[in-house]
Amino acid sequence: MNPSSSKRRPVGLAALRGFESAARLLSFTAAAAELNLTQSSISRQIATLERQVGKALFVRKTRALLLTPAGQHLQPAVRQALHTIDRSVDGIRGVSGGQRVTLSTYASFASLWLAPRLALFQQQHPGIEIRLDASDRVVDLQAEDVDVAIRWVPAGKLSPNATLLIDDVLAPALSPRLLQGRRLRKPAELVQWPLLDLDDSVPGALRLNWSTWFDFAGAGAVQPTAGQLVFNFVDQAVQAAVRGQGVALVRSPFLQDCLASGDLVMPFPELRMSAGYRHVLLLNPEVARRPHVQEFAHWLSEQFEQAPRLAA
Repeated sequence: MNPSSSKRRPVGLAALRGFESAARLLSFTAAAAELNLTQSSISRQIATLERQVGKALFVRKTRALLLTPAGQHLQPAVRQALHTIDRSVDGIRGVSGGQRVTLSTYASFASLWLAPRLALFQQQHPGIEIRLDASDRVVDLQAEDVDVAIRWVPAGKLSPNATLLIDDVLAPALSPRLLQGRRLRKPAELVQWPLLDLDDSVPGALRLNWSTWFDFAGAGAVQPTAGQLVFNFVDQAVQAAVRGQGVALVRSPFLQDCLASGDLVMPFPELRMSAGYRHVLLLNPEVARRPHVQEFAHWLSEQFEQAPRLAA
């Protein structure tokens, strides 16, 4: 076969769908969960697509997945093409009652809190398909055909059509392996381990950082003696803390899950600082009255209500 002809071979739809999901979620694991595949299957699909286009589409780091320039160029075209196909299929399915809910939320929330719970909803509602659009950009629900959104917003900016899910708090947390049964007496003792922080580009990072928390705790200006690790995604910092790489400022609702699982402990439970942000639920008014959308929105609210609570 002529090598040039292989480059023009039509790209498989499965590989494109795997790429679109991984590019949107920036995670092979989350993409596999969304598409009901194994992570190795997603990796093979991406590798096949990269061979077909002749360029790397992702930069694979230890705990992060980023799009290359080629991947950034390809993503919108693939997304629009699949959207057109899915809308057409939905139009045909409409006769037989096919149901889909498109949910938009930010990437860290999707990977840390939502994805582990979605399997339960799918078991309870096998006739409702959930499409997860995980991105830190704010989408226009009506213009982009998004049914439901979970957003992290400043506490003073709750719109009339938003449903409050949780007011966020912030507290230091670390792996129990680091403490080894010891009890810390002063907040300043935390600097014996690396402080895990967020890059200034992360929403809220300039307000929700270690300097702010140490001031809140009455410790004043504290200099880290074991260094700092800076991340550009919240889930990276939380996962680094779980692995014992340092101490993270973890906010609800991630904090409750990590404490309940025993992955993290809170050395100063009395020093929980208000984050000044809250998680809210928004519904697209064009579809808000559809039974399957209402069912999913109700389930989301229940998940927040049933989630582990921080001890008073």
